[in-house]
Amino acid sequence: MPRLLQLNPSSLTLLLQAQGPMSAQALAAAAGVDRSRVSRAVTAFAPHIIRLGTTRGATYALRRSIRNLGDTFPLRRIDATGRAHDWAELAALHGGWRLTWADAARPPAWAGEICALGGFCEGFPFFLSELRPQGFLGRAVGRTLPPALGLSPDPRERPSDDDTLVYLAAEGDDLPGDLLVGDAMLRRVQDRLLHPPAALPDSERATRYPELATAAASSGIAGSSVEGEQPKLLASLAIEAAPTPVIVKFTDVLSTPTGRRWADLLAAEAHALTLLHALGEAHAAPRLLDAGERRFLETPRYDRAGPHGRRGVVSLRALHDAFGGPDAHPWTAAAANLRARDLINDATLRSIRLRHVFGRLIGNTDMHFGNLAFWFDDTLPFRLAPAYDQLPMLWAPAPGNATPTPDFAPTLPLPAEREIWQEAAALADEFWQRVTADSLVSRPFAAIATASLATVRRLRAVA
Repeated sequence: MPRLLQLNPSSLTLLLQAQGPMSAQALAAAAGVDRSRVSRAVTAFAPHIIRLGTTRGATYALRRSIRNLGDTFPLRRIDATGRAHDWAELAALHGGWRLTWADAARPPAWAGEICALGGFCEGFPFFLSELRPQGFLGRAVGRTLPPALGLSPDPRERPSDDDTLVYLAAEGDDLPGDLLVGDAMLRRVQDRLLHPPAALPDSERATRYPELATAAASSGIAGSSVEGEQPKLLASLAIEAAPTPVIVKFTDVLSTPTGRRWADLLAAEAHALTLLHALGEAHAAPRLLDAGERRFLETPRYDRAGPHGRRGVVSLRALHDAFGGPDAHPWTAAAANLRARDLINDATLRSIRLRHVFGRLIGNTDMHFGNLAFWFDDTLPFRLAPAYDQLPMLWAPAPGNATPTPDFAPTLPLPAEREIWQEAAALADEFWQRVTADSLVSRPFAAIATASLATVRRLRAVA
């Protein structure tokens, strides 16, 4: 960059826009001036410029506005009682972001892993990137976004960091987890706290779920952007007079081959989660309901507490992106990387290995990094959240083939894996027994379950 004769606000702006945060020495060298002129220019241009750090290694960064929303965004968390707490402030900068913690004396234990001097983050904070609209409900949200926001209605067109922040500040009042961005979203949550919507009576599920499913499938519904491609809806049920937030997967009509196969898979998922719940690995045993020519799988939301409270969650994908590791590998390798960095403990690593092997032995081919979650708070190590989306996706309908019958060929364990494999195999044995005997499962899928049970038992005999 050519040397500048002086460092006025205009030239200072150009430098910081082009280079991102710079030290006083780097600014002076780039401008061809002494450091005293840098100090005067920075003072003259405050508060548009912020200082990152207080030591000799401090840098200067230029704020930038996100659309018409300004450059600073308060971040708040909703606790288990529904009350909001100031947590952090996010500032948009040229070249990155700055996080300032509400409790400066006690920042999150993991903050030093993602924030440099002065709270500077080169990348968008992982816990916010996680909240982009995703999956079936993400597309439903996209179809209802006001055109004035200028956001794509299809979440598969991955939004930029700025677009994500616009979305969170304008429509992010009922996101997974416990975070809120901006004052407007807090006002919405507070309004619902004062004037809660009526919960759906438990006795009306058979009538209302089909109506909600038809609406969701035809035109999309507004709501939390819970990830996942399986059609689903959100509801609040009045169970024993207490509103309970639930997530409800649903099928196509059961008279279609696709609807029938998904009905079998949801029945299988109910068995998997019930078994995992008995081991303390899942939040609750789900409920199945056949109504309105569809099947529904209903599970209480583990990121909600009571009628208004929330709990923070973050996926393995977000942690992997934030804390590094090889680009492509299964849950177990990503978890081993987190363990090596003391971000999770041995018990959590063991649970992840158990879930992964169990998934392989029930034909779950969809164990991507978004399908494993952790509780998200200010502490370390990260603790594993309940299991979800554990079902035999090997047999899920595919384009042009509603009822595939692929080979089920799980592998034997390596010697170091044998103990955890045997525990997971016993669980898978019980799983396939239950699916085989379930009257809600079709005869063709019961035959698949019978053959899969034989496969697992053959492996157990020689493992």
